[in-house]
Amino acid sequence: MARKSRRSFITSVLACIAFVAAAIWSWDLPVKDVAAYLVLLLVFLAVIIAAALAGGALLSWLRRRKK
Repeated sequence: MARKSRRSFITSVLACIAFVAAAIWSWDLPVKDVAAYLVLLLVFLAVIIAAALAGGALLSWLRRRKK
């Protein structure tokens, strides 16, 4: 069963890459802009993950403090 899940994940990633490549080609997007958006997206994702980790640590600390 894990193979089917892995296969669909790989298919989804390939479809996403193909969509981005088609957008670059058909809309004449500069690769530099696409790379800048990718870096910006990764930075925002890192900020969201860091905020979630900080929130989880805070909740864990508050839960331990009440005991």
